[in-house]
Amino acid sequence: MSGIWPPATLPGLHIDMGDYTRPWTPRRGTWLRLPTADYLCGRCGWTVHASAAGVLTITETINDHQCPTEAEDDH
Repeated sequence: MSGIWPPATLPGLHIDMGDYTRPWTPRRGTWLRLPTADYLCGRCGWTVHASAAGVLTITETINDHQCPTEAEDDH
């Protein structure tokens, strides 16, 4: 697939599971396209990207993220 997947421009977690050949044959398959994950914070615009084995732990990184606090307006 070329270009940005349209939902990837929306906030949230987007995962591409990749493309693996022969999943029914142990140790004989190959990755044609590695899994990837992208996250866009809807509040502050922070992004994180992971690929291959990093996709398994991206939620830990997302959970550790804290949006910068907004300055309170004086009334």
